Amino acid sequence: MYFGSVRFFKHLIVAVILLLIFGLTISTISLVVINKNYKGQISEMQSGTVLAQSNLVEESSQNSLSIAYQELYPDLHATQAEVKRIELKTVYLTFDDGPSARTVEILDILKKEDIKATFFIIGKEGEKNKDLLRRISDEGHSIGIHTYSHVYNNIYASVENYLDDFYLTYELIYNTTGIKPEIFRFPGGSINKYSAQDYVEIIAEMTRRGFTYYDWNASSGDAVANATANSVYSNTVQSSEDKDRIILLMHDSISKSFTVSALPGIIEYYKARGFKFECITNDVSPIAFNYINY
Repeated sequence: MYFGSVRFFKHLIVAVILLLIFGLTISTISLVVINKNYKGQISEMQSGTVLAQSNLVEESSQNSLSIAYQELYPDLHATQAEVKRIELKTVYLTFDDGPSARTVEILDILKKEDIKATFFIIGKEGEKNKDLLRRISDEGHSIGIHTYSHVYNNIYASVENYLDDFYLTYELIYNTTGIKPEIFRFPGGSINKYSAQDYVEIIAEMTRRGFTYYDWNASSGDAVANATANSVYSNTVQSSEDKDRIILLMHDSISKSFTVSALPGIIEYYKARGFKFECITNDVSPIAFNYINY
């Protein structure tokens, strides 16, 4: 009888051994093929990485050619303060868009109250009121740049355009007062719908040149339609609540008589809260917009 015999078990053992050998051979061949494919994939990945890095280098080289604006106006530089200070219970009154026929009234109030403020001026207005620029400086207030034209579509069209416009006001302030301005404010703030494409690059270039920009964290609301002295005061109070350090946005222009009317009450409000008044210099830590608080 074959099944169960010694010969049967010998044949069974031989068959199992042959199957094991065959299986190992197939596995080895498969591993070789897989390994070859894997090496090919690795090689392709490495080639792709090298190509990508090469492209980045090439793009970087191309970008370096696209920042020729860094060579514009070689004297347009400021010296950054080594330390930026933050002083609590401090309010910085700021006036944009002047000088104007209202500037004298504002300066008279500030002088009477013995407090200092900051004027972010428009160059084309300063050209017509150089005597006011000198008075602002002589009375110890800060003068910052708010561009020359204030024409959003033009100044935010490119970094070059922004520099062209900025430099006109820089030269005006320096030639009129002997002071090289170091601070500025973007028209519409540092983030606005006109500068959405270029604001990062403009900020980077202006910061590289040593200038410091200042947005605001409280507003008088004097730029809205139908503003009144009461609304300017109310907006100031409401936007200043729960803040211990305030940069207040106001405007200095012929149409802002209500801002001038509200100013004494605004000053009294801050004094009653125990605030001190200072003007902005480049060692003051800035308040700057971002997409979270804009």
